[in-house]
Amino acid sequence: MPSGSTVTITGGTNMTQVVAATDTVQAVDFNNARTNVNNLLGTAQDVTLGTYTASSTFGYTQGGTALNAASAGGTVFADNATGGFKRLQDEVQSLCAFLGQTLRTGVGTDVTTATTITAATWNNLMLNIKDCWDNRFSPASRTVSTPSSVTRATAWTSSLSEETTFTWASEGACRGYFNAGGRIGFSSSRTGGSATTQNTNWASLLSSMADVFLTHDDTICTGSTGTIAGLGFYELTTTYQQLYVKFGSGAYASNFFKVEGRVDSITNPTVVTLRATYSDPYTAAAAAAADGAIGPDGVPSSGDEASGYTDSIDGTLTLNSRRALPDASGSTITVAAPTVSMGAISGS
Repeated sequence: MPSGSTVTITGGTNMTQVVAATDTVQAVDFNNARTNVNNLLGTAQDVTLGTYTASSTFGYTQGGTALNAASAGGTVFADNATGGFKRLQDEVQSLCAFLGQTLRTGVGTDVTTATTITAATWNNLMLNIKDCWDNRFSPASRTVSTPSSVTRATAWTSSLSEETTFTWASEGACRGYFNAGGRIGFSSSRTGGSATTQNTNWASLLSSMADVFLTHDDTICTGSTGTIAGLGFYELTTTYQQLYVKFGSGAYASNFFKVEGRVDSITNPTVVTLRATYSDPYTAAAAAAADGAIGPDGVPSSGDEASGYTDSIDGTLTLNSRRALPDASGSTITVAAPTVSMGAISGS
């Protein structure tokens, strides 16, 4: 039996490396490697949402491995219709391509009936499986897209909100999307309208934010970071929780854009709903003074600056749903994207 170093798979099945000219590879050794590959490619683990534990979170919902388990006393072939070392290599090669992991020596060269599988190749295969396991949430590439957008051209003065639903065909597809490093979120902008400092500050706030994305265990901002709650998909519940907020600057520091999130079920989630809120609690008097108004008496700072002044934000407000779909080339792994439905930006 193998007597080399232990390859630790936290949350999976540990493997033991072989020592050349000393050890014999047994059925359990092949099956331990196969089990870890199957856990990565198989149905996502059915854990209850509300907390996140990395060790119990895995599975891309790809159907699992097509490899048969080895049996004691049996032969692991180089290749056959239902298994063999080459088929295990193929799946590790695909996982490495998907996750951007470098193939170790020997792992990228398919064995044949004329090939001797060296201890180095067998051990490197185990190490590549560990590479993939430890980096399973980080695909080599993602395609970021805007599935849909909504706009509002009506001026507003207080607060606006919008709800967007991201829906998967099944619970497994939903979990698998986030397990594979998929992300969902928002971007927003304000253009046109009056040349007020209030409008300018809102435009700056939204453009500097760039994309806000929900990941499997966190919320991230690709632009100028606001305040992040550190919650991801696996921390969501059926009640809205704040994921992200970004405030204005200077005299407009009380204005903010906020993202909240919830799921339809903590045990069988298929829908994630994100709510965007634009809040403008800035007072009319302060806005009037900041925008240069002097009030009916024509004297600045005499207390009547807000008279006849409407503290409003105009122009065109745009909210984009954003989706980052894992799509690493060279891999057979295909991640199902959610469908997206957006509501109107409503409020006053």
